[in-house]
Amino acid sequence: MKIASFAVVAFATLIGTPALAADMALKAPPPPAPIFSWTGFYVGAHGGADWFHKDWFVPATPLDLASGCSIVGCNFSAGSHNASSWLAGVQAGFNYQINWAVVGVEAQASWTNLHGSNLDVPSVILVDNSKTDNLGTIAGRFGVAVNQSLLYVKGGGAWAHDKFSVTAAPGSAICGGGLCQSVTNTRWGWMAGLGWEYAFTNNWSAKLEYDHLGFGRKRETVQGVFASSGPFDYDILQTVDLVKAGINYRFSLR
Repeated sequence: MKIASFAVVAFATLIGTPALAADMALKAPPPPAPIFSWTGFYVGAHGGADWFHKDWFVPATPLDLASGCSIVGCNFSAGSHNASSWLAGVQAGFNYQINWAVVGVEAQASWTNLHGSNLDVPSVILVDNSKTDNLGTIAGRFGVAVNQSLLYVKGGGAWAHDKFSVTAAPGSAICGGGLCQSVTNTRWGWMAGLGWEYAFTNNWSAKLEYDHLGFGRKRETVQGVFASSGPFDYDILQTVDLVKAGINYRFSLR
C-alpha cells in the first residue's frame, strides 16, 4: 500500500513539473533596463541675464598725441562702466559618453542689449559709451554623468559684437551736442564656464549654466563724425558674465 501511494505521488510530480517550469518561465523577471547614455548630437535654446565691465584707457599713441592728448598728458584712465541686460539664444553640440565621463563640444550664440557709459576723465565734456548686442562661444565640455544627471565644465573661445562711441556730455556744445566718434567691430577672447544638465526623457534635457568671457585689453580706434573730431585711440578692457537656463533635444545614437 505504501509503495502504491509513493508511485502515485511520483507520477503526479513528473506530470506537474513541465507545467511548473512553464509557469516559472512566464513569471521570470524582466531584463534590466538599459543604462541612460548622453551620447548624441543635440540642439536647443536658452535665456537668462548677462552683465559686462568696461575700462577705457587713453594710450600714448602717435595718433592720440597728434590729436591733442599731449595737452592733458597720455597714459591715463578715461573711466569705466558696468551694465546688465537680458539674454536669449540658441546652442548646438555633440556629446560622447565613456562610462561615467562625458566629453563634447558646443557652440552658442546669444542676443542681448548691454549698454553703459561714463563721463570721460579728465575732459568732462565727453561721454564714453559701450554697447554689446550679440555674443557667442565655441567650447569643449567635460562632464561627470550619474544616469540622467550631468555636471560639467567647459572652456574655449568667445566673441562679442561691440559698438564704442564718444558723445558730448550733457550741456556740452562739442560735436553739436551729439555723437563725436564711434567704431563697431567683433572682438575675440576666451571663455570658461560650468553647469548642470538633467535629462527628463531619453531625448529632452534642461540645463543651468554660468559662463565668464574675457576679451582682454585691446585697442579701439574710434572714427570721427566731423572733421574737427578726428580718429582717436582707446585701449578698452572688457569682461562679460552670463547666467542662463536652457533646454536641449538630443538625437540619440544608441
